[in-house]
Amino acid sequence: MTAVDSLANRVEELEQRARRFKLADSGAAGWENYFQSLILAERDYWNEFLTAVVASVERDLRDEMKAMLDQALAVRVRGTFQPGTKYERGDVVALDGASFLARKDGADKCPGPDWQLMAMRGARGVAGPQGERGPSGRSIVGWIVDRSCYRVTPKMNDGTLGAAIELRALFEPEDNTAA
Repeated sequence: MTAVDSLANRVEELEQRARRFKLADSGAAGWENYFQSLILAERDYWNEFLTAVVASVERDLRDEMKAMLDQALAVRVRGTFQPGTKYERGDVVALDGASFLARKDGADKCPGPDWQLMAMRGARGVAGPQGERGPSGRSIVGWIVDRSCYRVTPKMNDGTLGAAIELRALFEPEDNTAA
């Protein structure tokens, strides 16, 4: 409702109230106006009071229902089912590739009437079509040996060179004096 609509409704309400009042040309009409205004004021008070009470009750009920639903729908993942373990309503366990939800406190043997199956491993699907054969991988077809610096470099089947391998440390004598 816009501010203009709200103002229009309030003007209409005030005009209706004004039609109820009579000009006080005698003593009785004045008293009638007085009591009419008391009745309208009392009605307004009770309307505001009841609106506030209903809003408060609605808010409290909504909060309480949300808390109850959160508790009722809460699940706790407890891992693989272990016989002899005490499970409560809402506990989730895994067993043989499936997951189960405890339907009540003190849930017994799983699977069973105390458990609700949630998900289970499905059957293997149909194999897709065979794809095209990809290119052969790279392989070493030879070596470039550099004896002067103890290095070998692989030659690959695609004509490229692989990473050089430094071999000097393999041929130098060990230094045993440090130990």
